[in-house]
Amino acid sequence: MEKSINSNEQPEEQSLTPWQKENLEYLKTQGDQPAWSPSVVDGEKEEQEDPEVEERTTESEDQEITTDNPEDQEKLKSTYESFADRLPKIKKVRNKRLYRRLTLIVSVFLIAIIIVLYFVSPLSKLGKVTVTGNNSVDSQKIITQSKLESGKSLWEQFGDRKIYEQKIKRQLPRVKKASIALSGINSFNIKIDEYKVVALESVSGVYHPILENGKVLPEEMAAPESGMPVFQNFQDQSTIQNLMNSYKKLPENLKQNISEIRYAPSNSNKELINLHMKDTNIVIVNISQLVEKMAYYERIAGQLDKPGTIDMEVGIFSYPFDNGATEESVEESSQPVE
Repeated sequence: MEKSINSNEQPEEQSLTPWQKENLEYLKTQGDQPAWSPSVVDGEKEEQEDPEVEERTTESEDQEITTDNPEDQEKLKSTYESFADRLPKIKKVRNKRLYRRLTLIVSVFLIAIIIVLYFVSPLSKLGKVTVTGNNSVDSQKIITQSKLESGKSLWEQFGDRKIYEQKIKRQLPRVKKASIALSGINSFNIKIDEYKVVALESVSGVYHPILENGKVLPEEMAAPESGMPVFQNFQDQSTIQNLMNSYKKLPENLKQNISEIRYAPSNSNKELINLHMKDTNIVIVNISQLVEKMAYYERIAGQLDKPGTIDMEVGIFSYPFDNGATEESVEESSQPVE
């Protein structure tokens, strides 16, 4: 009876899986009964039989549902049509970006090639130098003193143009300012601003030009130029420069009235000068007070009956030539002149 029960309770081996069979054999050797039911195992087997088949079945059902729904079909169709419409535009944008990058790369290479060709060509070398603005200084002399060299690098010399400008000013005293600028593809123009000659210095009958900055040029002139005052008896270059600093501040009408300036220092005053005026008067004045005192000259000269001396060394007073320096003053001012 017990054996029949056990035989009935044992599951049929044909319906068992390999691992179930192994487990059953193990339990037999131990004298135990399996804790699982063949029906449950069969159900699980049926459920776990083929997941891929189940997935395919689900997918096919989903597809049937999707294709059977008109709204889903319309959405799917519009999606395909929308992508088909965008495809040419995407290609166009990609092509445009490609052309833009290609153009940029080609442009960079072309610019680099042009730059290289330019610097190895004669166009990058200085070919010509011209001079403008000069009146007294010869153009070729300016070019020579500038030390600019034709055939050498244009841009290297242009970068050092301040050095060449200083060379011109240092070698040519008449040049007040020199400016080097590009005037063509490979040429320079030197623009010159000259000092004016405002006076002449007389030394042993030879005249030397005096520039507005007080510089006396070594150039020699046989006769003085009309309209320029002649400086006499000056021994020191610094004294001439001090005088010129005051002289150029005088009104133009007073400058035109001065024919000669004599340096006439005394033991107590090293600044005294005598101004010989074209209206035949003589003015005694200090160099440092030239501008202040000469502001009264026209008023005092208008009160003289005949040419005389106007002494502005201390105060201001005047006297005729024939009465001497001790003659009673015609006009005297005790107030300081401003």
